[in-house]
Amino acid sequence: MSDTAALALRLVPYVVPPLLGAVIGYVTNALAIRMLFRPLTEKRLLGMRLPLTPGIIPKQRHQLAHSIARMVSTKLLTDEVLLAKLREPSFGEAIHRSVSGFTTSVLDGGTQAAARGGSDAGTTTDTTADAGATSPEAIEAREEVSDLARTLLQGFFVSDAFRQLARRVVEAAIGGALELPVDRLVPERDRFDELVRRALSSVADGVPASAVIAAVERWVGAHAARDTPVRDVTGERILERLDGLLERAYEPLLEALLAFLRRPSTRDELAIQGRELVQSILRRLNVVQRFLVSATQYDRSLNENMPAIVDDLIGSIERAGRDPAHRRRILAAVRGRVSQWADTGVGTLAREFGIDAAPAAGRLAANALGLLGRSDIEERVVEALHRFVDERRDLLVEDVIRSLFGTSSDDLVQQACAVVDRWLDRPGTPESIAARVVEFGLRYLGSGLHGPLRGILPVTEAQKERVDRFLTDRIRRQLEERVPQIVAGLDIHGMVVARIDGLDMESVEQLLLMVIARHLKWINLFGALIGALIGATQVFIGLLT
Repeated sequence: MSDTAALALRLVPYVVPPLLGAVIGYVTNALAIRMLFRPLTEKRLLGMRLPLTPGIIPKQRHQLAHSIARMVSTKLLTDEVLLAKLREPSFGEAIHRSVSGFTTSVLDGGTQAAARGGSDAGTTTDTTADAGATSPEAIEAREEVSDLARTLLQGFFVSDAFRQLARRVVEAAIGGALELPVDRLVPERDRFDELVRRALSSVADGVPASAVIAAVERWVGAHAARDTPVRDVTGERILERLDGLLERAYEPLLEALLAFLRRPSTRDELAIQGRELVQSILRRLNVVQRFLVSATQYDRSLNENMPAIVDDLIGSIERAGRDPAHRRRILAAVRGRVSQWADTGVGTLAREFGIDAAPAAGRLAANALGLLGRSDIEERVVEALHRFVDERRDLLVEDVIRSLFGTSSDDLVQQACAVVDRWLDRPGTPESIAARVVEFGLRYLGSGLHGPLRGILPVTEAQKERVDRFLTDRIRRQLEERVPQIVAGLDIHGMVVARIDGLDMESVEQLLLMVIARHLKWINLFGALIGALIGATQVFIGLLT
């Protein structure tokens, strides 16, 4: 045996233990890491599941998904992390570049499309302009502008700023109109007559009349269905005016009643009714009573004197009607009845009178409008309006309204503002206003839509830069203010869990190995090193013994 072989045999007891320990340490660590992932599914022998199958990670993949999701949502993608990212200058510049590119495409989209359309030989300037305007890029740009404008306007029209602006406009308009003298609002006499006759003619017949009748029927029908008290429908001022009208109308109504009773036809009818009453009374008497009446010719005397009796009755009615005490009692009774009606619902009152409120109101409105169509009524209305205007030419509109309705300018402004508020509170009003404004703007700019918007809206580069910066700042501010809502809406935890649970186990293994594969190699090397140290320790202990 050579000296080299002899030396190798002497070194074997010292080299083999550390080397074997290193191999064992490396292999056991590699096997342990492998067993974290494999086998992917459980294995069975004779119907029994083998231990350690499936691997630890496949067996607990759902808990692993929640652990990863918890780490991502609480440590990686948090509100603070996103806010810090949003506040980085580089992020702001990225938003600015996007905004600048968008505004440039909006302003110059038509021009760019026209340039692309005019690259073909033989096209004219008009043709390229039309092609640019109708190209998909130009149409898309205009739709983006329209949608953006509509969205911004809807937000403005539901804001308190627009409500206050609308109220100020109404206040200014009504205030200015009330301060005008009546003479400035009334046209010349011929023109005034023409306008009044045209208005009466249009209201009395055709579509306007139908619209008025339908509106009256809907209005009365709605109050009848709700059984609104008459007082709430007419208002206290109308009832007060009606009370004063009763006082003034008493004498004319009494004179009209007396004139009606004194008409020959009325007196003859009353005499006939009186004779029939006498005959009815006589029929109720017994035989003896009728004999006595006939013997004294009392019935004949009544029939012959019936016209005089009617005259006496009319005179009695006149004396009673003109008596101050009777006048007070009659007016008190009428006022009491009117007050009772005023506190009664419209529907209940209509049922008491046996009428259908809505159709009756429609017929009344139709009759009133029909009167306006008569030439004699038309002339009376025109003359009445002339007298009304001539008497008030030197007054302000505010004074005329106060004298007619007892309404001050402040009350009128408040009522108009209340109408505006109710209109703005109606569902769909902001969207409707925004759509109409955008439609008007597009119609106004219609001729320019065949070219770039920059040609219609001359914007300098400095102005465009200010707009870009403004939009960038608003976008960043909105994003920063809504980071908690964005993170909550994204549900990062649930999103990560759903994503990991949706992967097959091999993809999960690859995902984890992508993160820790290099570090797992060091675990194997550390196992080999520890195994070698253990083997060397055994050799050292053997030498000591």
